[in-house]
Amino acid sequence: MKQSLVLLFLLAACPPRGTGSNTGPSGNAATGISPDSCGTINTTATGRKLYAFLVASAELDRTTTELENSIRDACRKMAMDLGVSPEGDTKTVCNTAAMELQANMKVSIKTEKQMVTRTTPPVCHTDVSLATSFAAECEGQASGSVKGTCEGGTQTGNQCNGYTNVDASAECKASAEVHATTHTECTPGHVEVVQQDVTVIDASKWAKAQAAINDGMPQLMLAGMKLQLAGKAAIAWAQTGEQFAQSAGDLAADLGEKAVCVAGQVAGIVAAVGQIQARFEVSVQVSASFSATAGAQ
Repeated sequence: MKQSLVLLFLLAACPPRGTGSNTGPSGNAATGISPDSCGTINTTATGRKLYAFLVASAELDRTTTELENSIRDACRKMAMDLGVSPEGDTKTVCNTAAMELQANMKVSIKTEKQMVTRTTPPVCHTDVSLATSFAAECEGQASGSVKGTCEGGTQTGNQCNGYTNVDASAECKASAEVHATTHTECTPGHVEVVQQDVTVIDASKWAKAQAAINDGMPQLMLAGMKLQLAGKAAIAWAQTGEQFAQSAGDLAADLGEKAVCVAGQVAGIVAAVGQIQARFEVSVQVSASFSATAGAQ
């Protein structure tokens, strides 16, 4: 069981598999992760770290589910604009829409130079104080005792438009950064379809393609940016899961009679790992597919 836990947690830290993968997203959050179902466990140093990890795991599961659903909804809008079936799971409906968009682009315009989709990306901000206060509670320290920095971006007040990096123990750092990224707020981006020396030869199909790009691409960009931040946090989250799996004996001694219940929660996280990984995979595939087809710049 311990080796299985380690293997499954490591799986989440692997880079996404290619488009040939048979793994598909479930579209539903795992139902087994409930941080409070075992009663109060955050009364010791180990218990606080484990509780923070359970909270972060539940939030990551919920957030990636919501973002995958957002991607599927965007693909359904595009499929309906293009006049093809909007049915199926995320991978199915997005593949259907992407192939039809590509087909429409081929027959609707004569390309003398190129058609491009100019995009203004979403702007996302993460509250650094969410991460630092969560980490402080995880460490059993006073609020404000843990510091956080804005990595790859600029910080205005508590708002970071990059990745929030927390200075804490590995376990608390991982959970706090997941917690913060799953509460990231974004303003939508903008999409503009630009004809650069192209001749429209089928106005109907061109209109459908343009409507699909306008309706779906902003939502896909928004979900993709949030998933990018969550994906970075998920790597350390997976490593933390490995550490907890390796210290199963210490956890049992620390938690006493609650150890069995907590073990069930950890098993729920193990069950969710593959689903969470699949949500990241499909987002990468969808983003690459539509960006290439729409000529995004």
